[in-house]
Amino acid sequence: MFDPEIEGSSVARRRGLLAELQHQHRLAQQRQVQQQRAAMRAHNAAVREAERSARERQRASAAFQRASAADRVAAERAAKVAHVAAREAEVVEKNAHLNATYDEIDSLLAATLEVDDWVDLESLRESPGEVAFDRPELLTPSPTPGYHDLPGRPLFVAPPPPTGISGALGGNRKHAAQVEAAQREFGSIIQRWQHALGQTFELNAQIRKRWQETESARLVALAEDRRQHEQTVAQRHREVSESNDRLDGLISGLRHRHPAAMDEYVGIVLANSVYPEAFEVSHEHSFDAENRELRITVLAPHPDTFPTTKAFRYNKANDEISASPLPAAECKRRYASVVAQLALRTAHEVFEADREEIIDSIALTVAVDAIDSATGHDTRVDLVRLATDRADFLPIDLSRVEPADTLAHLAGAMSKNPYGLAPLANHGVRG
Repeated sequence: MFDPEIEGSSVARRRGLLAELQHQHRLAQQRQVQQQRAAMRAHNAAVREAERSARERQRASAAFQRASAADRVAAERAAKVAHVAAREAEVVEKNAHLNATYDEIDSLLAATLEVDDWVDLESLRESPGEVAFDRPELLTPSPTPGYHDLPGRPLFVAPPPPTGISGALGGNRKHAAQVEAAQREFGSIIQRWQHALGQTFELNAQIRKRWQETESARLVALAEDRRQHEQTVAQRHREVSESNDRLDGLISGLRHRHPAAMDEYVGIVLANSVYPEAFEVSHEHSFDAENRELRITVLAPHPDTFPTTKAFRYNKANDEISASPLPAAECKRRYASVVAQLALRTAHEVFEADREEIIDSIALTVAVDAIDSATGHDTRVDLVRLATDRADFLPIDLSRVEPADTLAHLAGAMSKNPYGLAPLANHGVRG
């Protein structure tokens, strides 16, 4: 069966490439002209705006010159007041942002208690959905062209024969001559008609050819875009299938308590744990299936990246905004508190997310990657070590505790000066 779209595509593949290139070239030229026009309009608008601004400045300058000295002083005073108000508002905004940052950092533990850290793995199952065809305009055939009307064929009209006495007096010979002259004239008319008819046929053929080229180019483009779309859809289905297969493997692995599956699930849980922008952390972990223990290292930000500004203030005298630093003791206290919270938060998230109670215990370390000032080598400084069982940890009401006291209660070890990166002694976590 003949399919015009398939047939058109075949023709386009044989001879439509040049037509498509020409079509795209024309489109590019059209876009270039449009862009040039748009740029000219923008230029003209900019010139008009500049001229308007110049006129406004001239009027303002003239008004200023006409104003009294008292008016000028009042205007300058009002401008200064407005400037000071703007700077003071800037300080208020900076201090509000600073206070919000400290609130987020100080409530690391409280923030996680407000959410359920369990991850419903089925919610991670993907669906390919519908991949939209990105060139819907190609689906519509080119409009049928309008052709020139063919000129009508002329009709020969013979001169009327003589009647009455004129015919009897030799009018027939005269009529014959008239008919002959009319026929010669009609022959010329027919020639002109045939010429016009040929021109019309040629113009219509050109219109038809251009339409066919445009339609062939459309079919070429449509076929290519459909091919790419089908590839995109197939790729999307493969990716979704692979993702869901991995999810099925993860669910099965957790059911059979495979260490790799538990590691992957814990990674998902910890990835869901959102930290303040000013205090980003990362994790390293592995699950010991034989002992049902999760070993995890929480990497805290270096103290050098910890915010140390107490507040911002505006000095009118020099028109500057300055920052007052937190006292060193306050920096140490806040950083130590955050490190302790970090340990309890991580343990809480893992135990709460493990509804199947696959993990019996956690061996946790909070550390900071730093440079050894003595050797210049990269080093990892342990700031907290905690070994705790599910049975010991879960009964604790974390919403009412002092984190450092809780670590001590759980026989954990904490650096005496986390902010100064004072290392821990080698104790406090099961080997």
